[in-house]
Amino acid sequence: MNTDELLRQYDNGKRDFILANLSDACLTERCLVQIDLSQSQLIDANLSQSNLQCANLSSAVLTRATLWRSNLTSASLMSANLNEARSIAAILNGIDGDRASLHKADLRLASLRGANLTHVNLVGADLRYADLTGVNLTGANLSRANLTGANLTKADLRGVTLAQAILENTNLSEASLIDVDLSCVDLRHAILG
Repeated sequence: MNTDELLRQYDNGKRDFILANLSDACLTERCLVQIDLSQSQLIDANLSQSNLQCANLSSAVLTRATLWRSNLTSASLMSANLNEARSIAAILNGIDGDRASLHKADLRLASLRGANLTHVNLVGADLRYADLTGVNLTGANLSRANLTGANLTKADLRGVTLAQAILENTNLSEASLIDVDLSCVDLRHAILG
């Protein structure tokens, strides 16, 4: 399916595009609210500044996709592959990203307030200045992640791996830090209270 066909069908009311192949697609500045792209291929796709609120991207492959300033509020990203995705300043509030993979993803300045990121893979992710207020990261792996200036106020970090993560000026006020792996982490400049 090409992008023109998808947009035409979407404009005519269709929302179900399960298993679509949209690799390398350019879908910038589009309104795709409640679209179902579960299990779809969106490798290297450009979705910058698009409105994907309440979209279903469960088990979709978005490797190296560009989601710059996209709005994915309340979207489902369960088990999605967003490895190396560029989601700078994206709005990801309230997403369900259970078991998603965001290995080396760029989430600088992204807003993930209240997101469910249980058991997510954020190894080597760039989360500088991201807003993770109230996020559930239970069992997540953030080894080698850069959390400089990130806000994790009231975050649930039970069982999280933060080995070798950078926590420079990271706000961990009121965060649950039970059974957190802080191997080789410097907490001297983190905000803990």
